[in-house]
Amino acid sequence: MPPKKQVSMKKPTEEIDDGTHESNMLAELAANPSTETAAVLAAIGEMSQKMDVRFNSLDATLKANQATLDEHETRLSDVEHASSAHDGRLSAVEQQVKRLEDANKALLEKVIDLEARSRRQNIKIVGLPENRNFSKPVEVDRAHRLGSLGSATATAANKPRVMIAKIHSYRVKDSIIKMSMERSPLMYQGHRIHIFPDFPAEIMKRRQLFEDTRRKLKAAGLRTGFIYPARLRVTRGNETSTFNTPEEAKFFADNL
Repeated sequence: MPPKKQVSMKKPTEEIDDGTHESNMLAELAANPSTETAAVLAAIGEMSQKMDVRFNSLDATLKANQATLDEHETRLSDVEHASSAHDGRLSAVEQQVKRLEDANKALLEKVIDLEARSRRQNIKIVGLPENRNFSKPVEVDRAHRLGSLGSATATAANKPRVMIAKIHSYRVKDSIIKMSMERSPLMYQGHRIHIFPDFPAEIMKRRQLFEDTRRKLKAAGLRTGFIYPARLRVTRGNETSTFNTPEEAKFFADNL
């Protein structure tokens, strides 16, 4: 029996992919180009060029955007600095305006006080008929009517203009005011006459703010009056109260 031949079994060599296989293939294709291989390489080269162009364009766009962002950041920083400077200037202007408002208010009070002092000896007569002659001389420094008479005689007869008269003595003027209040209603030749002190318009406005409260207090039987320039005095029996603001007077009237 012939001896059996021994067959040697060779183990296949394990392939190690270290990335050189593809490179070798490309090198081989480049060294031995065929028609199809040349077309593939040309397509790959064209694609690479297009990608380079697109990447270059994208890079340029990104750089331009970055430059724009840097410019905007610089401008925003400038705006913030300018805004901070404007805030400081605005604060200084507001403080200056506040000082000017305070000074203007103080000057206005002085002007009102000076005007009131210049009218201190004046009385305002309402309802005195026009063109009337008095049997006795009237001892006043001067007197005049407010406004123009106009052409309508009926208006002059039915609603005579207000007269302002300056009394020579303040004590005489004060006595006239007191007597007009004590003898109210005053009548002259059948006409109802009212006599008031002559105050600046600003003081009259301040006193007018107490009017609603005054009516309520008078309805409750209390006596009211004013202390110069515009403080309300309320008398209830032997007790006298003084109020500097309309709110104080209203609170007092609401709690009677």
